[in-house]
Amino acid sequence: MTVLFLFSALVILCGVSYGFSRSALPVWTAVKSAVSGIAALLLVNLTSVYTGCYIAINPRTVFVSTVLSLPGVFSLLVMKLLLHY
Repeated sequence: MTVLFLFSALVILCGVSYGFSRSALPVWTAVKSAVSGIAALLLVNLTSVYTGCYIAINPRTVFVSTVLSLPGVFSLLVMKLLLHY
C-alpha cells in the first residue's frame, strides 16, 4: 500500500509540475495553488461544527490539498461523504 501511495504521489507531482511549468510564472502559480488548497482544507474543518463533515489533517490530506488544491479538497469531501472514508 505504501509503495502504491508513493508511486501515485510521484505521478501526481510530475503532472502538476508539468502543468505549472507551462504557465508564465510557475512558482507564483504553485504557491497560489498550494495556499488555496490549504485554506480550503482549513475552511472545511472550521465549518465542521455546522456541516458535520470533518477531514482529518494528516500527511496524506495535506499532500492532496497542497498539490491538487481545490479539486483535491473536493475529492476528499466526496470520499468522506459518499464512501465514508
